[in-house]
Amino acid sequence: MFDPNLFREYDIRGKSPNPLSADVAYGVGRALGARIKRSGGTTAVVGRDVRHTSPMLAEAAARGLSASGIDVFDIGQVPTPVAYHATWRLSAGGCVMVTGSHNPKPDNGLKLCLGTSGLYGDAVRSLNAEAAAPAESVEAGTVRPHPWLATYLDDLCPRFAFRRRFRVAVDCGNGVMGPTALAAFARCGVDVVPLYCEPDGDFPNHLPDPEVPKYMKDLMAKVREVGADLGFGFDGDGDRVGVIDENGTKISADWLVAVFARDMLATHPGGVVRYDVKCGDFLDAWVRDAGGRPEMGQTGHSLLKRDVKALDAVLGGELSGHIIFNRGYLPIDDSLYCALTLLRILDGTGGTCSSLFAGIPRTVATAEIKVPCADDVKFDVVKALVERFRRDHDVVAIDGARVRVDGGWFLVRASNTTPNLTVRFEAVDTRRLHAARDLLVAALAGHPADVSPLFAET
Repeated sequence: MFDPNLFREYDIRGKSPNPLSADVAYGVGRALGARIKRSGGTTAVVGRDVRHTSPMLAEAAARGLSASGIDVFDIGQVPTPVAYHATWRLSAGGCVMVTGSHNPKPDNGLKLCLGTSGLYGDAVRSLNAEAAAPAESVEAGTVRPHPWLATYLDDLCPRFAFRRRFRVAVDCGNGVMGPTALAAFARCGVDVVPLYCEPDGDFPNHLPDPEVPKYMKDLMAKVREVGADLGFGFDGDGDRVGVIDENGTKISADWLVAVFARDMLATHPGGVVRYDVKCGDFLDAWVRDAGGRPEMGQTGHSLLKRDVKALDAVLGGELSGHIIFNRGYLPIDDSLYCALTLLRILDGTGGTCSSLFAGIPRTVATAEIKVPCADDVKFDVVKALVERFRRDHDVVAIDGARVRVDGGWFLVRASNTTPNLTVRFEAVDTRRLHAARDLLVAALAGHPADVSPLFAET
């Protein structure tokens, strides 16, 4: 069997080519192919991002799928939402998207679908044993190039027509999204000031993660420099988007969820809006006031899609920037659809980007803070914190510990993609935010976690 640490909650991820090797990708492809066959499927989509090991892993995954008798559509180097789009439109039996997303340069990963449903939890972890099992003797399938980007753009772009001639700054962090984003904006009549839009697996400027404020500094400065209407930052595989308003201010993704929720609920009153535990307190009342039903849930793109489907939610969103529209488009986390939808909403108001968020209560809130903690202990640490805080505080424990404190709350949970605890604070003022921070630091004393980022980022 392969390194079990590769098989995470909602994808496969680790350093590549070792331990995430071609053998792993082949074995996973073969195991997924067997599942596709058992579910009655005959085809699968394989796509890949810009990382240096992605061609090797994609080729191996395609061979594994083919060895299980699956015919493979190889759609090449594309953003993740393009792979999802192809899986839906081709009625494929599954999908392997090779991507390390926003992880450090040495990493890579595999995002997996059975049918159009993302795999998560035990469905991912059990692939390890299945990949190690003896292969069944079946007639091999085919692996054929099947370019899909033009088909995707032909579906996406005609959905949008703007009266205003927008000027936007775009930072793709040298991820896979650059050519796709530039093509889409050009077709929609949007003027673009590009930053780091050339795909480069070395990520020479910054890691492509729009929810990390330091990675968005160049985009913030560029928006102010050129007088852009707003800025968009895309993550490494293009399934998340971050927004910078016309003043160069970073907009938290839960604020985006709020604006999208208000827009969706205007035409779908009573609809469910599903958001994750990292989002701000205001969203519950905001969704209710807009005529919707708020539902808080776990973090994770696969879990978000699962819940959007189960709840028939009109919208799902996360603080990380994964946002899913479940009316009028495919229920996938497509950052370009999100960006163009925000422009549509802005076009309808005639105002500025910042004015869209005028009604959201102002608090003191942090972005996600990564607290280093080893993979083999991080879940035990969080479990201990849940038990400790439950003695004296109101705790929501659906995903880590979301702890109510005087004047605010904080969340501490185990990251499912990196060896970290993920922490976020929100409070009515800085004093109470720092009090919450100190409470968490005291609770972490004696646990193997490096708390220094809690001081550096608050």
